[in-house]
This record gives sequence, C-alpha cells and structure tokens, in this order.
Amino acid sequence: MIQTTTLWKSGTCLSLSVRLLLCLAQVNNGSWPCSRERLVFSSQSFHSGIAAEGTQLLYRGTDPVMLQHPCGNNFAGGVSPAIYLGEKVFLSFDGFESSLLPLTIPATLATAPATVSTAVFVQENKVVLAINGKVFIYFYEPFHSWRQSEGISSPVTEVTNTICCYSEKDPKCDDISSFVLAYDTGDLIPNSHIFYSQDGGYKFQTLPTSPFLEGTLVSVYNFISLSRLGILVSKTEANMTTAHFIYNLNYNIYSHQGTPFDTNENGEHIITVPPGLRGFIILWSKDIFLLSSNNGLTTENITIFTTDGYANISLPLYDQGVCNVAATSSEIAALTKNKKLFYGSLDIVFSKMVLIGDRNSSKISTHCEVLMFDKTGMLTILNPVPSNASRFYNFHKCIINLQNRLMDVHPHLPPCPVEILSGDFHNKMYYIDMKQQLHFNVSFVPKPGTGAFPYVTVSNPHALGFRARVTPDGFTYDGNIKFNLQIILLQQHNSGMAKTEFHDQVTTAGMSTLTVDIYNKGIFCIDMHPLTALIAMDCPPTKHIRPFKNVTVCNKGLFNQTNLQNSFSYIIKQDAYDPRFLGRQHLDQEDLNVTYSYELLGCPILLYYDSPWLPTLELWENDKFVEYVSADFVLFETNGMHNYDYLLTASEAKCISQPQNWSTMFQWQLHPNPHTAWSRTNYESCKVPNQVRPLDSPSIKYQILNLNEDNRVVFSQYNGIYIFKVIVVDTIYSYCELSTLLSVYVHGAFPKSQINVAGMLIGVLILILGSILMGYYFPKLLHLDENGKIKSL
Repeated sequence: MIQTTTLWKSGTCLSLSVRLLLCLAQVNNGSWPCSRERLVFSSQSFHSGIAAEGTQLLYRGTDPVMLQHPCGNNFAGGVSPAIYLGEKVFLSFDGFESSLLPLTIPATLATAPATVSTAVFVQENKVVLAINGKVFIYFYEPFHSWRQSEGISSPVTEVTNTICCYSEKDPKCDDISSFVLAYDTGDLIPNSHIFYSQDGGYKFQTLPTSPFLEGTLVSVYNFISLSRLGILVSKTEANMTTAHFIYNLNYNIYSHQGTPFDTNENGEHIITVPPGLRGFIILWSKDIFLLSSNNGLTTENITIFTTDGYANISLPLYDQGVCNVAATSSEIAALTKNKKLFYGSLDIVFSKMVLIGDRNSSKISTHCEVLMFDKTGMLTILNPVPSNASRFYNFHKCIINLQNRLMDVHPHLPPCPVEILSGDFHNKMYYIDMKQQLHFNVSFVPKPGTGAFPYVTVSNPHALGFRARVTPDGFTYDGNIKFNLQIILLQQHNSGMAKTEFHDQVTTAGMSTLTVDIYNKGIFCIDMHPLTALIAMDCPPTKHIRPFKNVTVCNKGLFNQTNLQNSFSYIIKQDAYDPRFLGRQHLDQEDLNVTYSYELLGCPILLYYDSPWLPTLELWENDKFVEYVSADFVLFETNGMHNYDYLLTASEAKCISQPQNWSTMFQWQLHPNPHTAWSRTNYESCKVPNQVRPLDSPSIKYQILNLNEDNRVVFSQYNGIYIFKVIVVDTIYSYCELSTLLSVYVHGAFPKSQINVAGMLIGVLILILGSILMGYYFPKLLHLDENGKIKSL
C-alpha cells in the first residue's frame, strides 16, 4: 500500500494543471460555474513503463457512474480509491489527479466484450465486479491481480455490499465489510437466485428465500444499521407498478415490510446508499427521485428551494430527469439530463435541495457527466478525455466550492442556526453487551434567537433504545448559552419503552447507528456534521473470563514453578478417563501421559479432595476487572477424566423441569465434542417451566454451576491434576462465548487399601464367636470335677 501510494503521489507531482480557455469550453459545449476548472494529465515519461494487457472493460449503463470508497480517512492523504464506470473503466487512487489507462481483465478470464454491470469496493484492497454474468475480484493492493469467485451457479448482474468505516481494526466491522451479495434482477422472488459471501467475495453460498414471497426481484441490500437484509420487490397491478422493501432477520425470518412507492414498469432505477450507515437510501432514475432515512421503510419526495434561477419545487423528471447522483454521509448532489446541478444535506427532518448552477450549452449532450465529492463542500464534475499522443486518458475536472455557490443563491437561504455541535463519540464504534448501557454527552450552542435544538435518532429502534436530557452548561466567550445533551443508550428489550412485539429478542445481537443533529438546520450548515456512532449490541472483542486463583500449588510450595515450565508431565490411570468424554469405565486402554502447558494454565489451584469445590470466574474487559461472573456455567475435564461428580440432584437444585447434562447434550452430536455440545445458544434452564421436558428424574445429578447457588464439584479419593474447561451457558448474561481453561491439583486422599475390609470383619467376628464357644464347651469335653481335676478324658 505504501509503495503504490508513493508512486501515485510521484505522478501527482509530475502532473500539469492547465487552465481551460475558449478551446476547452468549445470541446465541452458550454461551461459549468466552476470555482476551478482544469485538465489534469501526467508526464508521458512517468507512464512509459505501464502497458495495458488483457480485455478492456466496458460499462453497460447508459450514463457513466462514479464509485468512491467510503472510508477516505483510512487511506493516505485522505484520498480514497475511486472507480469510473463508463465507455471505459478507470480505477484511480489519487482522485483522478493523473492520467490513466483503461482497466483491463486478463483474456483468460473474460473475452471481448467484457461488460461490467456493477462494481463495489470490498474492504480496503479489492473491487468485486459482475462481468458478463460472472463475479470477479480485482486486488488493487498489493498485487494487481484478478480472481473469479466461487459458488456462483447462475448468471448474476448485480453486486451489493456495505463497508464499515467506523473502526478499521474491529473484527465486527471487518465482518460487515466482508459480506457481499450477488444476484440477478427481473425474476419472481421464488425463481431468483441470491448468493452471499462472508469472506469478501471469494466463495458464495445460496441465500434461501421464502417461496411465498410475491413480486419481482429488484435489488438486495445488507442493511447493517437495521440488522436485516432488505429485498426490494416490485409489483404491477391495475396498470400501476409499485415497489417496497421486505426485510428479513437471520436470512429467512421475514419480519418487516416497507411502505410501497410508485415506480416505472421496467423497474430501471439506481439505488445510492450513502456512507456512514445512517439508514439513508436514494432511489433515482429519470422518472423518480426519492429519499429514505430509515433503510427504505418509508420514502419521501425531495422538494426544491424556489430561487431566481429555478422556480419549481421539484426536480426535473422523465426526459430531463436525474442522470447522476453523488452522496457523502451528510451531503447529496444530483445532476439532471438538462444539465442542472442540485445540492442538499442528508437530514432526517429536512429533505430539500437547491439549484447551485447549470451548464450554459446550446447543444444537448448524449451522456451525463459524473459527480464526485473531494471533501466536505467541494464537488467535482469529471469527464475522461482521450489523449492524442498515447493510449492514456486525461481528466477534465470542474471543481465547485459549494459554500460560495450557496452564498450567491437568491433569495438567500436561511443561515445555519447553530454555532457548536460536538461529541467525543463521533465516527466511533461502541459495544453494548446484555443489560449494559452507554453514556454520551453532546455540547451544542444555538445562535441567539434561532431556537435551534438537537434531536437524537437511532437507525434500528427494534434493538437500541435511548433516553436523552438537555441541561444548560454555562456560557461561551460571546455570552451565548451553552447546552449539554446527555444520552443514555440501552437495549430496547430492557428499556421498558417499547411493546413486546416491537423490540427484538434480547438474545439476538443487533446493530444500530446513533445520530445527533440539529432540527431543521438547513442546507447552509455544510461544516456542521451530524454526530454519528455505530452501536453494536454484541460481544465486545476484548471481553473474556479468567479463573480466580487464591491458593495454588506454587505459592504453597508443593510444586516448583520452574519444573512446571520445563515440559512437566503426569500420568492419568487407564480407569480414570474416557477419550470420548462419555464417562465409560473399565476400558481396555493404556495410561495417558499428559504434558502440562504452563503458558496456558499457569499454576494449578490447590484443592483438598474431600471439600466440595466451586470455581470462581472473573470477567475482564480491556484488561480491566469488571466483576465476578454470576451466571450459569458448566465444565468438563479436557482429557476425559470422569472420577468427579456434583453435589446436588435436580430436586435439591429446585429444578421444575428436567435439567440438561452432558449425556443429553451429546445425544445431538454424531461425534461427541464437549467444546461445542453445550453453549449459551442451546442452554435451557431447568428453573423455567418446560412442558416438553418435565422433571422425570429428580434424583439425577445437577451439572450446572453458579456463584450464587449451592451446587459444587465433588472429587473421588484421587490425588492428581485435573484440567477443566469452563463454559458460560447463561443465555442472558453476555453475547460473548465466554470460556476459559483452569487446572486444579487435588490432594489429601489416602491410597486405597488392598485389604478386603468386609472379609476381614467377618473373620474377626468368627474368631470372637469361636472363642466364646470354646470357653463354654471345652471344660465339658475334659470332664473336670469340683476341684478342677480331670475325672476322665
């Protein structure tokens, strides 16, 4: 990445920016009201070593499209990669600040014509494209190589995905960016094939859809901030075509349906999803231009400010309709066929745009130019221009300073009503585990007399709830009142503010974005960004458990720590373990030699064999102690040892339904694996009524442990080391799969005697009885007289 970026920056240094005069204006048939206008090209000597090999890519759309990687801040210089789809396809890493060759694909993968129907950026180093009905990956970093995706069993024309830019190194954010959808449009939903990939487009699987869904497939999107997939379907009834989104949870549970909106019969329109995961969707074509702020659940028309340059209140449609749209997380620009450029802000309660200029031209152009936001408030209109001297293409760029253009609009637009809007959580990602809360603070200063105030929204109210309160917080240096907005975020399930049928289940992880913005702030607030954070109701990556060790064999001097570190090993007798973890005894097997891992286990906990034992677990996050775990957990000995038991029975543990145990959990596995057999996803508490599993065996041992309950592990008369894996199975304690390893050394058991105690006791009793009988009958046998002398024998 560093080498390539340096190369492009070198090319930028060699590029020549030329101010276009009358000749360039004639080529472009008129001029936009540009703040700067130039033709960007690079030195030929710089590009002399580059050659285009393979089949050139072409775009099948009528008008060209510009795609920018949404995570600009993750790239050097803040300039994200961008791909231009038109008569030629270009991929730029410097904002088209140097000449480029058209993008090609190896002829072994695709022959001419290689037609691109769609393309998306995936993660930070590749583009996934649908070419001639197949899906390909182009790795622009680090090797500039191509690869065809696997698992696509039918032709596809569309590829969609969502990129998470909130946390570059977060595993959850990376999973979001790795999820790709591929499909074809135009068929009925039951006949459509939708494929999904969870590894960035390498391998695809078939996405199951309900055979009962009606309508024609238009598009499919992964709405991360709603925690659902959205399938856009269209229906034609009574000569009227409408479309609406259907949302499903966990791939096949259809849970919501969006409000229908009118569309054209052939369903040809483009959906632009602005970055930021705020829930905005722009649906547009020459016939429609709609905005949704809630992932398509509802849509609305965008109105236009009436100005001296444009007297209408709606965008031009049909033959003069929209031909290109660009959007950032807070801005939107639209270009129409009759060369009018509109600009607006993405505001949930303010859906208006304004004409900022049009191109003076007497000749109707056959194609549309593309739009590209360079940074906040700076819009570029771009056209590729072929070079007469080489195969390279230069780029004509018209850069418009939107703030300056808005100031020239008559009548003047309402000014921005706020001076300060700030919060430390902006553009960051946070986690909420079960029963937890997040606390945020926002500082804002409204301009005097405006009455402006902030509003708080969440993109997924089914999962995330909030409470907010505004309090005065002093004054600024100018004497304006400063306010503090306090926000508490919590799971909707635990908020007490929503009905049961509205909120998602507490055991279902979810995502949502939090947005704080100023109500009805208007278009002029270009630099006043909404404050946005991504909230995951999921397992925090750094959360884990550790065993509490108060007494170990090392601090009691029974074992030497150095010996434990030096390949220490011990023997498990053949009758004390079962390699299949089924507790079988009297197996014909050898003793097991175990090598102790000190790096993984540390010093074993010291236990007396005759004392019932309960492991104490510590919860940690970000290397900080949180609490002692007070949740249901289970354990097993990792080497298959089975010479231990549990203190309580099901009835003693106050079970009202049959408790689970290792035997019942293994019944569902062909090859018993204790690491996966029992977890929080399949745990059922016996303290909850269960008609399917009534308490049939109250004397069965209860194998679930909890810090706040009386059940314990009891050991047999055995001295030795046990290595336990502890698994938290409580379904409402955490989204995390919490588990840990701990070792214990059990001591104090006397060796079992080899003498048969029962036989020995019987022998003693016989000896005593014989002595008594001999004392009674022996004198009679000797015939003794009164003086004790033998009379006869």
